[in-house]
Amino acid sequence: MHSAPSVASAGLSIHPGPSSDRSVDPASPGRVVHAYRTSTADDVRAAVAGAERAAREWAQTPPLRRATVLTRIADVLERRADEVAALITREEGKPLGAARGEVGKSAEQFRLAAQLAYLVEGSTYATETPGTFAYTLRGPLGVVAAITPWNFPLSLAARKIAPALAAGNAVVFKPSPVTAGVGALLAEIAVEAGLPPAALPVVQGHDTGAMGALLGDVRVRGISFTGSDAVGALVRAQAHGHARLQLELGGRNAAVVCADADLNKAAADVAAGAFGLTGQACTSTDRVLVARVVAAEFTALLAAKVRALRVGPGDRTGVTTGPVAMAAQFERLSALKDSAIAAGARVVAEAELLDDRDPDGFWVAPTLFADVPGSHPLIDGEVFGPFCSVVAVDDADEALRIVNSSTHGLVTAVHTSDLAVAHRFAAEAACGIVKVNAPTTGNGVAPPFGGWKASSGGAFPEGGRQALDFVTDTKTVYLTHGTHGES
Repeated sequence: MHSAPSVASAGLSIHPGPSSDRSVDPASPGRVVHAYRTSTADDVRAAVAGAERAAREWAQTPPLRRATVLTRIADVLERRADEVAALITREEGKPLGAARGEVGKSAEQFRLAAQLAYLVEGSTYATETPGTFAYTLRGPLGVVAAITPWNFPLSLAARKIAPALAAGNAVVFKPSPVTAGVGALLAEIAVEAGLPPAALPVVQGHDTGAMGALLGDVRVRGISFTGSDAVGALVRAQAHGHARLQLELGGRNAAVVCADADLNKAAADVAAGAFGLTGQACTSTDRVLVARVVAAEFTALLAAKVRALRVGPGDRTGVTTGPVAMAAQFERLSALKDSAIAAGARVVAEAELLDDRDPDGFWVAPTLFADVPGSHPLIDGEVFGPFCSVVAVDDADEALRIVNSSTHGLVTAVHTSDLAVAHRFAAEAACGIVKVNAPTTGNGVAPPFGGWKASSGGAFPEGGRQALDFVTDTKTVYLTHGTHGES
């Protein structure tokens, strides 16, 4: 989720600095979207204290009541969908249709979590001692911190918050400053739906002292973070020694196009995975490994998809691609493109920028590259923007070796009509998600979501029923009854 290379994307800063206390429209950065007050370390400590008290009461709330509140959150999200989607578009930049889809998925995540409230279950076990009954109890951790990025400001927050609440936890919610307004609105909706306000306090801003107070507070039993590798390392370093960690970090994702693939469909899927959401998804396609015998044909098809894209404000009719979310993204991606061209990369195709856009917006044209040196960050780094590189390979064996040589392992897509090849990638690709004949982006709410290697930290994937593993503790009980022995 994740996850942007920018440290600021997660609301943390390596170097202390003043917060702007506002979010802006990336399509027109002179327009302020949401003003907020940066939380201090004292604010964080107060929020944690209140959450700890609320967690005790919320944990005792019957599952029916918790499920009812979570369902009502979904209902309110759907009722206010146009308002919420418009705010996502203004604050993060994605096209309005994609923002509406994010609202819908977020509502679905709360509905799923309502079912999870009934699934905090224990088990019984055989024992070696006569007259002893062994069983397990599962209960909430207490207070969980959810630190979320800006690229999916609603759905990634829902994926963390909803199962934690379902299990009876309180959640201290730290949204990205880039999308502070969406975070505040989600908390407002939760309270409107009947959640006790102290069960979901929001802390805002860039203050490093406040973040240190949150990560180091021993009352915070679990820390769920989605963001960059760099900030993930800071979370590990600053978290107190007994904190349970769930870290969803970077992706360096490849799509593989075999010679027997449906090339038209593969080109559409790669374009969606690489350029949808302006490439700002941890599951975005950074490079496409194409069988050499069809590389020229496939590249032409993909280039046509790129040229058909229209870049402009996300609320404009016909726009397929919004701006990148912030100035740091614009500057980094502009430098990355210049560096690649200077290193010998060839621009195959670029998307069209609308003429009547605000020239100060953070516009980055989706671009297809070829002939990129293998050591360049466009190939061996996380792009996290609307750039994709075509790399010709001899066969599926070479493609699999390239995929598995990466330090990261989030998602790989393979396009083929051969079931044996599909099953081989499913079995052998060293990543947490394998997509067959589909974009690298997009995932359901019920299956688990998580990467391998440097793409993840901790042993707890997000999503579905598995989400309860992170937000609950297990206690084993041995109950001895009666007197047993020889008379």
